[in-house]
Amino acid sequence: MSDAGDGGTGSGRRLGANELLHVLQLHARFRAGAKGGRRAELAFCDLAEHDLTLADLSGADLTGARLERGTLRRANLRHAVLVAANLRQARLERADLSGADLRGASLRAASLDGAILAEADLREATVARYDGGSALLPGSYGDPRTDFTAASVRGADLTYAKAAYLCLLQADLTDSVLRGVDFRGADARNANFTGAILENADLENAKLDGAILRGADLAGVKLDGASLKGADLAGAIIDPGMRGYLERAGAVRPAARRPEPAELAETLARHARWLDSTGREGERADFSDADLSYRDLAGAKLAAAVLARANLEGARLCEANLAMSRLEMANLRHADLTGADLRGANLERAYAQGARLAAANLAPLEKVGKGRMMFASNLRQAKLADADLSGASLRGAKLAGADLTRTRLAGADLEGAELDAASLARANLLDAKLDAALLSSTAAAPPV
Repeated sequence: MSDAGDGGTGSGRRLGANELLHVLQLHARFRAGAKGGRRAELAFCDLAEHDLTLADLSGADLTGARLERGTLRRANLRHAVLVAANLRQARLERADLSGADLRGASLRAASLDGAILAEADLREATVARYDGGSALLPGSYGDPRTDFTAASVRGADLTYAKAAYLCLLQADLTDSVLRGVDFRGADARNANFTGAILENADLENAKLDGAILRGADLAGVKLDGASLKGADLAGAIIDPGMRGYLERAGAVRPAARRPEPAELAETLARHARWLDSTGREGERADFSDADLSYRDLAGAKLAAAVLARANLEGARLCEANLAMSRLEMANLRHADLTGADLRGANLERAYAQGARLAAANLAPLEKVGKGRMMFASNLRQAKLADADLSGASLRGAKLAGADLTRTRLAGADLEGAELDAASLARANLLDAKLDAALLSSTAAAPPV
């Protein structure tokens, strides 16, 4: 191993701030292809508690390095080698670990909120260190599993990561993108997957007992041999053929009620009386967890109705009045909500991929009650990829963390909308109004 003068360090040493800065400078020159640059060789070095915010360590060798309690916020660790590294309690918010080799690394209680781990290698590994002869050095053996126990991985992107046998005990993966991840044999007992996208993930033989999968997208997921005793799947998107297996495996999922046409009509009539009498007559409609897929509800009076976790896939809701309705975690994929009144509605973590919302009104509901209150529409973490919101009013809407990938927003009014951490990649924003919109940390594409 090289010395610090050429971009490397001695094995096992504690690096001071100045020495580490010199290594980073040489690594930056190496990455730029400049003369005199050297790749950062930091294998087995002690970097605990160092502040590496925004540091470029892409492609660096950090095998077995000590980085516990370090700060690596927004650091570039793309394709870095972190095999058996100690990252316990490290701060890695919004760090880029795409394609990084994290086999056998420990990230217990680390914070990876908003981090990118797409195609990262999180499988098992064991590293043995020798003294130059045949003798093993102390501490050569560790737990071969990559360890995310009690880690916070909220809103992170692990698309197509290799994570077989990963330890995720009590980890928080709320709203994370886990599409196509290999989780075979992973231990995710009591982990939180609320609102996570697990589409086409492989969870064969995984331990998911006590896991929270509320509102998670489990379409195409492989669950053969997985244990799910006590797992909470309320509002989760699942394939129809999976329901029997989940029931046998002990998962907790409310029965999807599918009201008969007469029952549906009577419920809507009672709700209309409740609205017209301001609550003195009739009864508020509660369709929580109900199956209303492909129903014709065009023009329905559903203001303030409860539709939490309801399945409205393919439903016809054009011109419906859904103001102040509760649609959190609802399945609205490919539903037709053209011209619908959704002022003040709660669509947090709703699934509305491919939905038609052209000319829909998602502006605030104003001057409500004696206090003349205002209620903004809530679409935080909503999944709106490929949806049509052309000409829709989203004035003041709360869209933080929403997925608006390829969404048609031509001519939409987004004045004052909250778009922090929303994805607008390849969205059509032609003639959209974005005055005073909060765009901090938003992945946006130019109007097309």
